Amino acid sequence: MTFVYIYNALQLTNAAWMNFLVEGLNFSAWMIGIVSVVGSIMAWFGIMTYKRFFFASNWRVVYFWCTTLASLIALGQIILVFGLNRKVGISDIWFSMGDDVLVEFVIAVQFLPMCIMYLGLCPKGSEGTTYAMLTTWSNLAGSLAFDISTALTVVWDVSSETIASGDYAGVWKLSLLCGLIGPVPLLLLGLIPKDKEDQRKLQQETKRYYWMGVTFIVVMIFTLIITFVESIYEVYHEEGDRQRRLLQRLAGH
Repeated sequence: MTFVYIYNALQLTNAAWMNFLVEGLNFSAWMIGIVSVVGSIMAWFGIMTYKRFFFASNWRVVYFWCTTLASLIALGQIILVFGLNRKVGISDIWFSMGDDVLVEFVIAVQFLPMCIMYLGLCPKGSEGTTYAMLTTWSNLAGSLAFDISTALTVVWDVSSETIASGDYAGVWKLSLLCGLIGPVPLLLLGLIPKDKEDQRKLQQETKRYYWMGVTFIVVMIFTLIITFVESIYEVYHEEGDRQRRLLQRLAGH
């Protein structure tokens, strides 16, 4: 569970990427919708691929290769920022679609071993409650990753105004940073079992650790507090930006 939390918490994304697509590349809502739909379809293919070809594979191997590939593909955003794809005749929409589709496919393949681990941890008679608690743990780590990604936008200027002016320096630096942080949790890959048989052997240990349970609850509550505070901050920050833009427009008149 330690690995799952740290892994999900460090799968960062460029929080300014959507702004870049809209303000920098002039993507319409229709174009963004198409990319999202195709990505969802490929995620389904990723699940089917795991079931057909990798179901009996070593979980550590699946995590390693999927994380490495996802990070490399994510770094492809830098190609789009510098417009290198257009130099070889690939339009922005097609390159963006290919980039997002591949990431969704790889993430879907990597996601299933975690679900199988969760099912193996559920005791008889309380499967639903335990599975809900474990998925909440994972989702909270994902929320923390979003919070960290949002916080990183203050490191470089990736505001809508800056991107609209043609300054993409902050965008590619943020993409590079997020892509490099993604594989870091692989250093803890030994914390997860290799497969279902290995997991069963680990669960045969009868010794229990009270402090581990306390740590689990404390981390969950702490993450909830961080997510709540960050959400409140974003609401007020967005409202402040909206009022400033309105005053600038009024001053222009």
